[in-house]
Amino acid sequence: MKSLYKIIVAVMLIAMLLTACGPKAEATPAVSTDLADMSWDEIVAQAKEEGEVTFYAWWGEEWWKTAAQQFEDEYGIKVTVVMGDNAVDKIISEKDNATGTVDVQLFGGQSVKTVIDGGLLYGPIIPLLPEGDKLDPTLSRVQEGVQTGGYLAPIYRNQTGLLYNPEKVTDPPQTWDEFVAWIDANPKQFAFCDPNKGGSGQAMVFTVIINLTGGLDQYMGDTELDPAKVAKWDVVWEWFSEHMDNMTLTASNNESIDTLNQGQTSMVVAWDDDTQINFDSGSLFKGATIYIPKMGMPGGGDTAGIIKNSPHKAAGLLWLSYLTSYDGQQQMNDMLGSYPGRTDLPNTRALLKDDQRLANGLPWFPAPYKSEMIKEFTEFVLMGQ
Repeated sequence: MKSLYKIIVAVMLIAMLLTACGPKAEATPAVSTDLADMSWDEIVAQAKEEGEVTFYAWWGEEWWKTAAQQFEDEYGIKVTVVMGDNAVDKIISEKDNATGTVDVQLFGGQSVKTVIDGGLLYGPIIPLLPEGDKLDPTLSRVQEGVQTGGYLAPIYRNQTGLLYNPEKVTDPPQTWDEFVAWIDANPKQFAFCDPNKGGSGQAMVFTVIINLTGGLDQYMGDTELDPAKVAKWDVVWEWFSEHMDNMTLTASNNESIDTLNQGQTSMVVAWDDDTQINFDSGSLFKGATIYIPKMGMPGGGDTAGIIKNSPHKAAGLLWLSYLTSYDGQQQMNDMLGSYPGRTDLPNTRALLKDDQRLANGLPWFPAPYKSEMIKEFTEFVLMGQ
């Protein structure tokens, strides 16, 4: 019995030794689902597997839907374009969900601080885009004073200016004093929109602030409101109170342009791309002229990003690559007149030349000041009337 036991133990020891000394089976490596660990070909394959992407924007519907159809034709991936107010509130409400319903969102400057501070975006995406190095380097890093860290891709750049009827305005104002004198000499002939309703109205309030409170430089670099600087805005609200009776307040960017087209006003604050769209649609007479006065007016651009809990991140990245490609940017410029987000592509439909943009265009001040500006305009001007 003891002999049998010894034999069994010996066989077991030999088996264990053979197993230990024999060739080991290699472990199957885990497959990474992080786009940063994938080649571009793998990302494209993953995007096709996902098969769809949902994109939120608030303007330029004709272009987005044209691009969406072309994208689907090329990749077989369906793009659902949702138009309307931006989806930031929706993104915030879904931020704790494992999977959200928004894949990609177009962002104006007013929303950037919220989504960056809230950690609501996937990325950084600029290094993942095959031609990310062709996108405007400033807008790739900073949008309206907020460091974005490559989480947002420039889609287009834009600029505000004064749009006027040259038959009525033969000597358009350049300096702040000339501008104020023109408003007072031409009651109700100047229009800007409610800053709650459009960026051109925000540009008007911004222009008043920087001209009455000592310039733009004092605000740059701030990540939070400086109460001492905001306190200087009292003179701004006094200026509006004194001059509002001589100005026309509209409900939107397009309504301002419409008042000019209908002859109700002679000069309005407008965006360069909105102006081009109105030219193309026949909603603005061809003789209208836009310029950036020497006193300076703000511009910047809009970006797009992938939402952190997007269920279609690869498809979203491929969609952004398509929108920022040379051909995509060229077609957007042709259709909308938007100033390209790429730096290697000429703006063939420029209403504002590069030298004028460089000389008189200004960056927006940091986002916290912009939000406070709108709030105080509402309180002290709109509600104070």
